[in-house]
Amino acid sequence: MDRVYLIGNAHLDPVWLWTWKEGFHEIKATFQSALDRMNEFEGYVFTCACASYYEWVEENAPEMFCEIKKRVDEGRWKIVGGMWVQPDMNSLSGESIARQLLVSQRYFKEKFGVTVKTGYNVDTFGHNGQLPQILNLSGIINYVWMRPMMNENASVPEGALLWKGVDGSTVKAFRIPWGYCGEDIVWRIEETLKLSEKYGYNMMCFYGVGNHGGGPTIKCLNEVEAWKEAHPDAGVHYADPDSYFESLEGADLPTWSGELQHHASGCYSTHADSKMQLRKTENKLLSAETFGVIAEKLTGIGVKDLSRAWKTLLFNEFHDLLGGCSIKEALDEMITDLKYAYSEADHAENFALQRLSWAIDTVKGEKALVRSKENHFWRWNVSGYGTPVVVFNPHAFEANAAVSVYSEGMRVTDDDGNDVPVQKIRSGRTNGTDKWDTLFSAKVPPLGYNVYWMHMKGEDKRKEKNESLSVSETAIENKFLRAEISPVTGEIERIILKKSGKNALKRPMRTILTDITHADTWAHNLFTFDKEIGAFGNVRLTIKEDGPVRVCLRAESSLGENKLVRDYILTDESDVIEVKTSAYMETRHAMLKVCLAPNTKGMRFAAEIPFGAIERKPTGEEEPSQRWISGFDENGGVAILNAGSNSSCAPGDEIRQTFINTSAFADHYGQATRDEDMEFMQIGRTDFTYRIYPFEGALEGSGVQNRAALLNEPLSAIVETYHEGPLPRMFSGISIDKGNIVLRALKKSENKKGAVLRLYESMGRQTDAKIEFRLMNRMFALAFKPFEIKTVFVPDDEEKEISEIDIPEFGA
Repeated sequence: MDRVYLIGNAHLDPVWLWTWKEGFHEIKATFQSALDRMNEFEGYVFTCACASYYEWVEENAPEMFCEIKKRVDEGRWKIVGGMWVQPDMNSLSGESIARQLLVSQRYFKEKFGVTVKTGYNVDTFGHNGQLPQILNLSGIINYVWMRPMMNENASVPEGALLWKGVDGSTVKAFRIPWGYCGEDIVWRIEETLKLSEKYGYNMMCFYGVGNHGGGPTIKCLNEVEAWKEAHPDAGVHYADPDSYFESLEGADLPTWSGELQHHASGCYSTHADSKMQLRKTENKLLSAETFGVIAEKLTGIGVKDLSRAWKTLLFNEFHDLLGGCSIKEALDEMITDLKYAYSEADHAENFALQRLSWAIDTVKGEKALVRSKENHFWRWNVSGYGTPVVVFNPHAFEANAAVSVYSEGMRVTDDDGNDVPVQKIRSGRTNGTDKWDTLFSAKVPPLGYNVYWMHMKGEDKRKEKNESLSVSETAIENKFLRAEISPVTGEIERIILKKSGKNALKRPMRTILTDITHADTWAHNLFTFDKEIGAFGNVRLTIKEDGPVRVCLRAESSLGENKLVRDYILTDESDVIEVKTSAYMETRHAMLKVCLAPNTKGMRFAAEIPFGAIERKPTGEEEPSQRWISGFDENGGVAILNAGSNSSCAPGDEIRQTFINTSAFADHYGQATRDEDMEFMQIGRTDFTYRIYPFEGALEGSGVQNRAALLNEPLSAIVETYHEGPLPRMFSGISIDKGNIVLRALKKSENKKGAVLRLYESMGRQTDAKIEFRLMNRMFALAFKPFEIKTVFVPDDEEKEISEIDIPEFGA
């Protein structure tokens, strides 16, 4: 009887306390060592994940790559994971997880003829509740993990279990006991045998030198051989995770439902710079793909291949990078990489937008219009017509937002000649008297664009008063709400909802620092960070903007040597308060938290997770979250929306968003060995923006997900000239009749024969949705279970049917 499955592996961190260049070498050395051991020990099997490692070897050591392929064919080298790296599973978006799997599963299929069946994130710092479904949709039915360990969360069964996600999807899972690497092989075998006897089913035993690579050594394998020879009937043999999970068929395994947390809770907030840059890069890549598809369908030319930019993003989602616990040099290189990927996507997006804008008819049938700059050297402008400005919306919902463009305009009109609110705003330049730009209110249909007209001369509409929008020395107000700011603390004291007259806050907001001196960078074995240093105050309030489009009240406050400059911003058509923040931090070992107590009865706490949302108990423990968190009851609540800040908590009746963590770089259990040469994260200036969204009624119908999406991916504008074109001056590419159905990605299919849409149900509701995909003149209906993810293939050939496919697109 087989009882212990020996899993030879080498935990390979390609970057952590070293840079990726060191990891590059170590991967090659470890892979060669594994091949050598196969020549020396008959039957020995090596297991390894991470497609990026294989690509490095393929490109840099092709002879070794060929040898690995042979061993894969023999079954002695087992590929697991199905992802580009072992990524952080808390801070990256659902679509990034999907791309980890899409890119890697297709790579393994192309290069080795295999599709991975076993997910493998043995070192990742927690696992979100949508992962079982995402794995299933990518052809993965098993999952190996380790963190949190038993001392961090003993509620989760040890060993084998069925893991059920928030949507009900399940995978067979295995929680590694004791660790994924180690040379104490005899002790490990004997302890694993005890576990097998205890639970009545087989167990895996992981062994091999790890972290900086290595794998099983000759000494270790000799010990295995000697032990097996001495215990021939013990049921211990070389194996791989796939065969282990097959052996569990019919076993009565315990079930765990929901997410797998918590480990290294400090890593949800460490190194804010890289987390915010990663979010920006994710968003820009998705926007470039979206408008690339639209440009190709409407003009015949799309965007260049973005696979290298995607792979760069995916590599930098590695858990020790995105977890912010690597050395400073590695995190500096991470930001360089992410900015490269962002730049590639930004260029591609701009190409697509300008391809579209150039094809729009901007002469309105007036063929005699001449492109001329006689009236203004900044803009192509003919009196009475105005300069065309094309505003684009990457979202599958109609978006109302303020848009800024370079140079001063006197008025802005829509395509029917109606004036829209317009305002002069300070630009980032001081070119003599040329230091002003134009801000105007735009409304753009889903997945489309709208043309507006900026007039450089004529009646000045910028000074017209908007009666519903105002600012005073202590308040900002529009037709939706009034926010009152304390002249003592600089915090929002009250948010009055105009419709009901209700104050959305139970008490004034606070921005605090908490002391985390007792924590290392990871905050190992710590789960709450509530020891307050103090709250910001000593405020100075200044009115910065007072116009018909936007008002802004600036609050400058301090706490010790730390300073905050916050711009409280409200626009004419928005029901959210924007808080544009510059934090100047000097206190080390601290967290900066924004605290908000919603005016609710028995506050409930929910947060966005990848491709969905989750409700958690308000225990005060630090939690991973995505673009929004909310405190609410059945009658309403308040949400905090962010743009790359992934850490939050809810102690009692308030929610807290963590924006800054000033831990030391790579302080690994170093509390007793700290010295003056350590460097700290986020000391100095950090810029971030969040929004406060008060709502009435149920959270499920609040539209919080759309408001968070608009913060992360704002409208963009291209200033044009006059030209004929085949495209109309307004276009919408899609209509989805249910607001809880989110379109997260629109991309060209991998087979180049159509488009792929990734949609998901965002609020936990059974939903029947009708989608009018105008871009390709298709209509279809989809039935979503709560939190269900769907990947839809729309063929270019209109004679072929639309189909639901897997995430790697093997079914397209």
